[in-house]
Parts: sequence; C-alpha cells; structure tokens
Amino acid sequence: MDLHIPAPSSTSNDGMYDLAEMTPAAVPAPAPDAADVAAPPRADILGAPATTAPGDAKPPATNDPKAKAAPEKTAASTPKKKKKRRSKRFLIPAWGVSFLVHFFILGSLAAYSFNPEVRKQIANLNSALIATPKGGPEELVHIYADPTSATKSDQAVGDENATAEGGGGGSGVGSGIGTGPPSTTPRVGVASKIGEKSGMPSLKVVPQVSGLSMLPAAPGKDLGGGGMISGDVTYEASDVGVALDQLAREILRHLTQHKVTVVWLFDESQSMKDDQKSIKGKFDRVASELKLNSEGISGKKATAALNHAIVGFGATMHYELEKPTFDIDQIGRAIDRLRIDDSGTENTMHAIQDVVAHYSGIIRKDRKLLVVLVTDESGDDGPYVEEARQALVGRNVPLYVIGRQSLFGYGVAHLKYIDPITKDVYWPGIRRGPETADVEQYQWDGLHDRWDEQPSGFAPYELARLSKDSGGIYFLLPSEEYMRVRQREKAYSMATLKEYVPDYESRVGYFEKRTKSELRRSLYDIIQLTKSFPYRRHFPINPPELVDAAQKEVPVVTERLNALIAIQKRLESLQKARDREPEARWQAHYDLMLAQTVVYQVKAFEYRACLLEIIKKPPRPKAMPSIDLQVEWVIDHSGTPKASKDLTAKKYAEADRLLKQVIAKHPKTPWADLAQDEINRGFSAQINEWHHNPKYNERAKLVPHY
Repeated sequence: MDLHIPAPSSTSNDGMYDLAEMTPAAVPAPAPDAADVAAPPRADILGAPATTAPGDAKPPATNDPKAKAAPEKTAASTPKKKKKRRSKRFLIPAWGVSFLVHFFILGSLAAYSFNPEVRKQIANLNSALIATPKGGPEELVHIYADPTSATKSDQAVGDENATAEGGGGGSGVGSGIGTGPPSTTPRVGVASKIGEKSGMPSLKVVPQVSGLSMLPAAPGKDLGGGGMISGDVTYEASDVGVALDQLAREILRHLTQHKVTVVWLFDESQSMKDDQKSIKGKFDRVASELKLNSEGISGKKATAALNHAIVGFGATMHYELEKPTFDIDQIGRAIDRLRIDDSGTENTMHAIQDVVAHYSGIIRKDRKLLVVLVTDESGDDGPYVEEARQALVGRNVPLYVIGRQSLFGYGVAHLKYIDPITKDVYWPGIRRGPETADVEQYQWDGLHDRWDEQPSGFAPYELARLSKDSGGIYFLLPSEEYMRVRQREKAYSMATLKEYVPDYESRVGYFEKRTKSELRRSLYDIIQLTKSFPYRRHFPINPPELVDAAQKEVPVVTERLNALIAIQKRLESLQKARDREPEARWQAHYDLMLAQTVVYQVKAFEYRACLLEIIKKPPRPKAMPSIDLQVEWVIDHSGTPKASKDLTAKKYAEADRLLKQVIAKHPKTPWADLAQDEINRGFSAQINEWHHNPKYNERAKLVPHY
C-alpha cells in the first residue's frame, strides 16, 4: 500500500512559512460503529413442554376382539391412558438430564477452585507447561565533532557540515546536546547467577513475568506445544549473566521436546568487543550446566541433543564455527576469532535471514533451531524487517536478543573517540532506535538536532517485532556506558511502562492507524515540519564574517518563532482529541510536545538575543587561530537569560509550568525525564569557543566506524 507522507513545509519567496500548510489535510473520519442489535429472548430450555402430541402412536396389531374394539372408546372412557399421557408431559429429555449433571459437576469444581489453598497451588503451576496456541536504506550516520572545552561541560557537539578550512558550516545542521555530550556502548557486568552448586539442576523452570505479561504475546513455536516465554520484549536483565541464566532455562525447556541447535549471531562492530568477552566468560559454565542437564532430560549424549554454531556479521557474514558442536573449547576459540568489522554497517535483518536459510536443513520434527543475536544496535537495514520476520516465523525459529534499550524517539547514539595524535574528540554514530515504527517525538532540541540520548525503556522496534512474533525474548541490558561523559542509561520499571508500550505491528498497519487519528496524524505532521528548524551552530572567528553570518540568521529565527507560535495554537486546538486518545503513549507525546513547543519559543527569543549581542559587539576569543590551532564560535544551550523579560517572562513561566505537568502526569517515564532534562539544560543560548586541530576534518576519515 502506497502511503503519501506530506513533505515538510517549505520557505516561501518572502522568507516566511505558509502557516496554513501546517494544518494537516482533512482525512475522512472512520465510519461510526453500527448500533448494537438486540438479540431475541432466549428460550427457557429446562421448562419447555413436551412436543409429542398424545395419541399419535398407534397400538400394536392383535387378534383379540376386545382389543380390536378398543379404538372405538373415547379418551374420557380410558382413564389409564390419560394418566400415562399426563406423565409424559413432565418427563425431562435425555439432553436435559445431561445438562443438569454437567452443570452440577462444573459448578462443584468452580466452587472448589475458589478455595484459597487450591488457588495458591494453581498459581504455582509452571507456566512453561501451559501450551499456547499456534499463530500464525537509510541515511548514513555522520561523525560529529566535539566543541567542548575544559570549562564547558554542557556545550553541544560538532557540525557535520564543518569544512576543512574551519568555516562555519551550513546553517541549520549543527548539533547541540542536552545535559552533556552523548555516549557510547554500555560495558556489561560479568557477574553470573549460575554457580557451581546452584546451577541448572537447582533452577526451577519458572519464567520472569514482566510488566507487559498481560499483553498478547506471540504464539509458542516449539513442536511440543510448550509455551516458553513467548514474545517477551521487556525482559529486564541487569547484565549478560542474568540474560544467559534465563536463556539456559529456555534451551532446557526446548530440550524437553526435541533436540536443539543454537546459532549465536554476533554483531562484529568495534563497540561489541566487551559484550563478546562477557559472553565467552559466561559460556563455559553455562554450557557445562546445559550439557549435564541435556543428558538427563533427553537420555542421549549432549552432542546429539544440543549443539552450537558461532556466526559473526557486519556488512557481510562470517561463519566462524559453521558446523554445530558441543565442544566448549571449539566454541570459545570461535568467539575469539570474531573479527572487527570496520565498515560501520550492521545488516542485521539480512544476517537473520541468512542464518535461518543456512541452517534450515537441520530443522526436523525432532530438532529445533534457535537464534541468539548479540548486538548493541538496531541495524542499518530496518526496512527489511518483514522479510526477516517471515524467515523466522515461517520456520518456527525463535529469536532471542541480548541487546540495549532503544533511544527515546530517535535513532542515533554516539560513541566517544579521542584522536591519539591530535587529542581531538569525535562522536561517531551508531543506530539504536527508535522504539517505534516511525518517529513520534521532536527531532530537534529547540536549537540543534537532538543529542540528549534519552533511553526509551524499550527495545528497538525491528528487533522487538522479531522477538515478539517469533516467540523469543528481548533481554534489555540497561548497564552503565562508561564512555559517556554523563550516564544517561536508566532502567525503567515495566510495571510503570506497561501503559506506554509501543505498537509492534507492521509499519503498514501502523501508518494506517496513524492516518485515521487526527491527533496522531497532526503530531507527525508537526514533527516532519520542524525537522528543518535547527538553527546555525558554527560561526567564523573573524569579526566581519561573524557579524555578517549573525545578521543573516536573525530573520530565520524570527520566521521560526512565528511558526512555533502557530504550532502551539494548532496543538491547543487538539486538546479534546488528546483527551479522547485511547493510548497513554500518544497522550504523553502530546503533553511533552506542547511543553517543548513553548520552551522552543523561549529559545528562539534567547537565540535571537544572542545573535543581536554578537552583531552589536563581536566577542574576542581567548585563543587566536594559529598554524596549529583552529578556533570557531559555537552557540549552545544555556540557563542564563539574554532576551528582554518583557518579551519572555510569561513564556518562561508557561514553559516551566507545562514541563512540570508532564513530570506530574507521567512520573518515572522517559517523558518525565526528558521534560526534566529540558529544565536542567536551560531555556537560553550562549556563544562558546571550539578549539581543534586544523586537520580535524582530514583526520575524521581515520575515526573507527562502530
């Protein structure tokens, strides 16, 4: 189905936005539900009279003359027959007796089940024994510069359009940060819950029940009908050890039904080396425990019942241990041989399809294939998620993912890299999100492109969809990310987030639902419009050039301020639609976007005031450019107001009030945390210096791709 996505509004000849274009085109509302039709009254099945008419049956033939004369007698003259016919009226048919007997038995069982002790025993049943029914190319990530100085920890990071000559770059494409420079891949812990004496033999096969366990999960796919923990995309794992513990339980449950081959599919990017070491450190003990238990469960040798293969991927596939084996030493050596893919590309969807096709020949009635994906990214080939899903679901292959939380509402996280020669800092990007089929949040922060890297609490959309529909598990690892200047990774309670779960249906279905909703459609249109709103961040150090650049930017800011005021009016007109919205997730989107719209109006006033200061009195840098040093001006977030209070006082108060309402309405959620981040970051702007080596852009080519 071809869906027309409206393009962002463009700038007219007079430099002003056509605000009328901001109002989404009217879409016919869905037809109202038909009125309920009253059902006819139900007959009383127990009190219905007999339907056989008396006297219909003929008496048997006889030679007795008295008997032959009997038909001539009237009904009144034969009281004996009257009594017999009268008793038939009160006979209960056989099906009625059966109904009463079954009603009595089932009622007794129901009453018995309300006994507290009985209910306790039922609650303790192993959920693994309950069968579940069967069910049925993106933009390249840029490397960003680091403009931070030793005294400015809250400055924004570089500009993808900065030139080798040290120019200011293009307008509207710089990037700023929120509470500090962004981060890198988490380093996971190495503690395990499996001990020498408290390993698999003592582990009860009881799955963790997440906060979303009440949601419909994908059907179990194992041949024996045992449900497993089907389609759990919210399994909270504090480290790799916890994830492997539960994964071992899953493998053991599969082994009760059939033999198992596990394909370990490793992301070979540089950022994954820590995870690979952690997996290897845990694998020896887990594999030993599995070997002992698989022999006990299957009654066959472990090499026959359970084996493993090791596969790496990046831009291409590497079958490091192609032939499945249970030899722990071979498995460990294969993990050690995993390479570092320096292409910066993770074709995750294609890798999943390739692995399933490669090992499909071993899938039989008595052998099942499991895929365990170890990655810290969502992948660069997300549009192929449906093909990957079909490969898994079509062959009943569960996908288990040991991965990270998605970013909240957008897709790119950043890793810190320090040039060993120049000591300049770079921020190469990795793709980790969003958690939804399409963006549902602003993609800018009021000044620049988003750099807040707020975690979402959920898995990336594509991997969550695959895990859920294939009957696997997504293990969320909210571990510390040591290469981040500020720790942004946070574990959210699934009991809280269960009201905000994303929609994991296909993108086509998602787009159709969004189009039918005035609220969702309008929020998306506003997001698309404002993608072009980030202001210029980099400015030249030379005073005449600086003043000229600032003067050109002033009317742009005024234009976008007017657009933001119109957006606020549009959002306020949707308040009733917000209140009718059935999903808390979209209600929270509305609340946060309305608050941010007012905040960004304040930032427009403040950014313009900063530009006017520059025009009136160009600043002088603390360090002048030289053959070994390049200096640029950058405009970042600030908490110190510059604009006239007559213009901004009311807006400041309104912005603060709306942000605090978001925190109060959606506590302990990413929406509340991002609202608090807006407050902490400040509503103003300031100019800072950025020092770097003159060969900064040239050496950017040497930055590793993660």
